[in-house]
Amino acid sequence: MRRQTIAILLAVAATAVAWRMSQVKPPIGLVVITLDTTRADRLSPYGFKNISLPHLERLAREGVVFDDATTAVPLTLPAHTSLFTGLLPAGHDVRDNADPPLADSKVTLAQTLLAQGFRTGAFVGSVVLDPDRGLQRGFEVYHGVAAGPRGTPLERQRRADAVIDDATAWLSTVGEAPFFLWAHLYDPHRPYDAPEPFASTYAHDPYLGEIAFADAQIGRLLAALESRHVLDRTVVVVAADHGESLGEHGERDHGVFVYESVVRVPLIIRTSSMRASRVGSAVRLIDVMPTVLDLLHVPAPATDGVSTVDLMTGRRTDLNLKIYSESLYPERLGWSGLRALREGRYKFIEAPRPELYDLAEDPFEEVNLYANRRALANSLRSGAASLAKSATGSEASAARSRVAPQLQARLEALGYVARGVTGDSKAERARPDPKDCLPPLSSSGTPSARPPACGLWPMVEPISGGQPGNARR
Repeated sequence: MRRQTIAILLAVAATAVAWRMSQVKPPIGLVVITLDTTRADRLSPYGFKNISLPHLERLAREGVVFDDATTAVPLTLPAHTSLFTGLLPAGHDVRDNADPPLADSKVTLAQTLLAQGFRTGAFVGSVVLDPDRGLQRGFEVYHGVAAGPRGTPLERQRRADAVIDDATAWLSTVGEAPFFLWAHLYDPHRPYDAPEPFASTYAHDPYLGEIAFADAQIGRLLAALESRHVLDRTVVVVAADHGESLGEHGERDHGVFVYESVVRVPLIIRTSSMRASRVGSAVRLIDVMPTVLDLLHVPAPATDGVSTVDLMTGRRTDLNLKIYSESLYPERLGWSGLRALREGRYKFIEAPRPELYDLAEDPFEEVNLYANRRALANSLRSGAASLAKSATGSEASAARSRVAPQLQARLEALGYVARGVTGDSKAERARPDPKDCLPPLSSSGTPSARPPACGLWPMVEPISGGQPGNARR
């Protein structure tokens, strides 16, 4: 009798859940908001107390917060390319900001949704993501920074309010059609120059002021969705492309190292079909594309990522993913590229002086265990090497060393040094460790002196008075 009662109760509960789900209309929209250069641990939904972010806090209360998300590359273009293809860098071969654009053979999220009848619009805040950089495919509308002299950093970007003005104007044109809107907010990137009242409120930390300003613009976009009565039928994703070192490990900004300060990123997904929750297990930005397509009930192309819907619903607690990150930008300076692989609590960084960290005990990566855990390190090294291999191999490496003259001139105008790759295997083995090549930072956070000659350092001009890698976009 007791078993029969339990069975009846379970059947009633299942029926109630099924009824509730049947009342939720399927999503018709997707909004992806990418925050440039934003550390997860500087956001209030991730426990940071010294900032007010009411709109991100709302998304966190109403959505799924991923506490442990990782980007593939701490650079804007390759990170977004991984996000919007679901591929690791080796799969799409856009390994740094100076690489040739994404190949036509690679399928993007926008192309996938356009083929399903979605209206598609992209609104970006930096020339690093200009239409000719490869991510415009699949977008019917792609608005970036207006053409002009671009002589200063502020002329090479547009503020988040201008991006959201553009995005909401487009949103009003889509009618009843399903839609995909991407808004890229570049503001947390150096130079930190938020408008008032954020500049005054966060005068003690201008980086936080930029994040708070971006949050206010997210609120405007959410309000536009609500005014059209589509917010609850829209999957909203907020993610950063990468973080910011803020002086940790001697790096002022980002682009050279692959420590957690630059590869751990915020990721929040709000969809009315799921209850609010937090996911503690590790995921990757390459998992976003298969996840949102799963939520939209759209078949996904082949990707390196996987859907995280089972984590979002609680059906699973861990996908046991291998977490790979890399930065090949140092190779352009004549230094060694860096590759990292994390499995569980342990993270290995392949470098001339290898590093192994126990992130559970040492989240700031201060105690290198490599000398005492060689077997574990070698196992992770083998895995990282496998994931780093490009399908096009040496051809892709050669392409990266042959930057088109017009692109090189443009990148140099951006303050981005696009030179230094030799392609010589002997030179590759002899490249110095980036840990030895960045100049030390003064107490004010600026490079205090040039380091000794290091690889091609004498050939490299500082970036805006800073150090290579410290003004990377």
